Amino acid sequence: MNSRSTHLTEYAIKHIIADEFTSWQSINPSKIQITRLAGLTNITYKVETQEEILPKTIVFREFGNAEGFVDSKQERIVFKTISDLELGPKQLQCGDIWRMEEFVTNGVHPTNEKMGSSLFQFKSMGVLQKFHQMEIPIPNNGTSLILTKTLSKNMKNNVIKKIEKRELFTDVELKQLENIEQFLNNDEEFKYLQEMIQKENNEELKFCHNDLNQLNIFSTTKKDKEIVFIDFEYCSYNYPSYDIANFLNESAINYQYEDEPYYVLVDENFDTAPIQAHFLALCYLIHQICQENEIHQIISLITQKTNKNKDELNTFISLIKQQVLIQRMNEKQINEFFQSVSYLKRRIRRLQMISNLNWVWWSVLLAHEKNSLNFEYIDYGFLRFKMFERLLELEKARQIVE
Repeated sequence: MNSRSTHLTEYAIKHIIADEFTSWQSINPSKIQITRLAGLTNITYKVETQEEILPKTIVFREFGNAEGFVDSKQERIVFKTISDLELGPKQLQCGDIWRMEEFVTNGVHPTNEKMGSSLFQFKSMGVLQKFHQMEIPIPNNGTSLILTKTLSKNMKNNVIKKIEKRELFTDVELKQLENIEQFLNNDEEFKYLQEMIQKENNEELKFCHNDLNQLNIFSTTKKDKEIVFIDFEYCSYNYPSYDIANFLNESAINYQYEDEPYYVLVDENFDTAPIQAHFLALCYLIHQICQENEIHQIISLITQKTNKNKDELNTFISLIKQQVLIQRMNEKQINEFFQSVSYLKRRIRRLQMISNLNWVWWSVLLAHEKNSLNFEYIDYGFLRFKMFERLLELEKARQIVE
């Protein structure tokens, strides 16, 4: 793990690149432009020159410090494998504390508005469905490491110990941590969550990204790679519902907000999360069973509010039944398909809570640590905790109705 107390300078980065690429050795350092890119775990730069050489533009990634959350050795295996499969950015070179990667040309991070749009979510579920089919040579012991760690006594104790180092935190941060600390000391709530995630757990573990936020997704102009996932630090074998749940949570946060702390919860996206969970479950399973021509037909049925309005979602479901599914399934098969959608929807809603808790613990444990990034970790953790509380309230209300 990275325990360095300083980051690489621009001078050092330029020299590392020159050492690895002879074409860069003759370039005057003043002709090399380095731009810091967004990111919450690693320190990432876009390094480019106007000189007529290859590569002209490089993504230079200095590995960050997320001990306990990122297995750096495993991450390198994942990145190299995905690179070799041509399913992500190409690895150019890799050192002990850095990696050079292909720069995704014409790639832009989706806006928060796009992340929450029905068409983008539908297409993203198609990409995620394919992502989950990859076989990556990393450990798979038959359990979800993220779920196990998030609700473990060890994680709970580590977070409590960190909060007890009160001298590290500002008065504002201590106030925010009060709510989190109260939850940590509530054994009944932890028991409730542990029982909840075991409920109806019939999912098969798949290779999951686990961190699909705005900054880890590119939209491109390439038809065959319209949506590209990047940054694989948190990948592991996990339940697909968790990956979808985390994507849904992240769709509610705008990481391109112009004012401090440079992220904000978008209420419209978060308040409609239960409907979106249903929509995403449907989209994910549609991509599993339908052919490309059927996918194009279904896309034509999507409206702006399909994933935000219950009536429009129900209309969308009816149209899919009438125009697509009835052509390939009998009535029993259609009923079984929608039972699978309902099951996945419930799993997504439940694992949304675990996803938020995971990022709460991440925020607390990385806050004010040596070599942590300049980021409002506690404020961000508090935001994710408030999201968790709201989702927990909704889940308990659903149980009363059921």
